[in-house]
Amino acid sequence: MDVAPSGMTRVCGAMCGTCSVEAAFKLSFIAYAQKKRGGMDVMPSKEELESVMLNQAPGAPNYSIMSFKSGFHGRQLGALSATRTNPLHKIDIPAFDWPAAEPPRYKYPLSENTEYNTNQDQASLADVRAKIEQWATEKGSECVAIVVEPIMSEGGDN
Repeated sequence: MDVAPSGMTRVCGAMCGTCSVEAAFKLSFIAYAQKKRGGMDVMPSKEELESVMLNQAPGAPNYSIMSFKSGFHGRQLGALSATRTNPLHKIDIPAFDWPAAEPPRYKYPLSENTEYNTNQDQASLADVRAKIEQWATEKGSECVAIVVEPIMSEGGDN
């Protein structure tokens, strides 16, 4: 726990960046389901325990993770589902049906493009809200987390 940021009570180690992303996705799903269930002390129902072995709800719920177009998050299955850079990274790999929003695409220098960049932020946030609603209403999928890549690296300097 000496490596945990101040105020944090748990740490989850990982082997690499992709593993960290996969762990974050998994822990987001678990935390969301536990909260819906009533807390960590509430055990899954018999129906959840049986249905999960068939990869069906309610034990395997229809949850999603939102990412942003142009983001790269790794090359394992969940991370690839959120990756939106190079099609050759993803070709022939089954993927989760998860939403991808438009990121803000800034103009530089920032000090000379404040109004434009603020509009980019607002448009991106509107797209995030719209995609969350679309996935909920059209696909019955609850978006439980959003993966944000502050500096998109492979996706470009946005």
